[in-house]
Amino acid sequence: MAVYKFKVSFEDYEDIYRVIEIKSTQTFLDLHKAILESIKFDSKQLASFYMSNDSWKKGQEITLEDMSEKNETSTPIMANSKLSQFIIDPHQKILYVYDFIECWVMLIELTQISKDENPKTKYPNCFKSVGLPPKQYDKVQKFGVVEDNEFDEITKNYLNQSDEIPGDISDDDEDGFGVIDTSEDGEAEPTGDFGEE
Repeated sequence: MAVYKFKVSFEDYEDIYRVIEIKSTQTFLDLHKAILESIKFDSKQLASFYMSNDSWKKGQEITLEDMSEKNETSTPIMANSKLSQFIIDPHQKILYVYDFIECWVMLIELTQISKDENPKTKYPNCFKSVGLPPKQYDKVQKFGVVEDNEFDEITKNYLNQSDEIPGDISDDDEDGFGVIDTSEDGEAEPTGDFGEE
């Protein structure tokens, strides 16, 4: 039984990739689960594979769930689609899109086909892992409110700065409006020279 070896990399982070070994008789659902497990993403979102040419152009879709209308041609489902049914090139390229809101796009390339499986290996198998994956969600849920991570980071940086007030007011203020002193009778008096009436 043949074993496919796929290199799976993030479209936006080419230096982060996984190499996954999987049997040719296993399904796209098996590959889908193996990819998510290898990058520590949850499996709560929809996803699709797209068979591709050398230019990474989307072709035949294989989807997690059939979302087509009654009168439309049904799209192949991952659970019912064996890899060997769709792999037509020894260097086959596949696009994988996970979470159509966050839109994580991964580039999958067949790098090797072995004739025999290793009896000691449980397939699919993450053969190689390079780089830490990005955080799955750009937004985090906190106290029922969705907050943007970038805003959180800016706020954190601001709060970590010193407590100095911009344009620090000193006793020798050029405007003549220095700090306010309290006189002996307990009333506040400005230290600047305002003139007398």
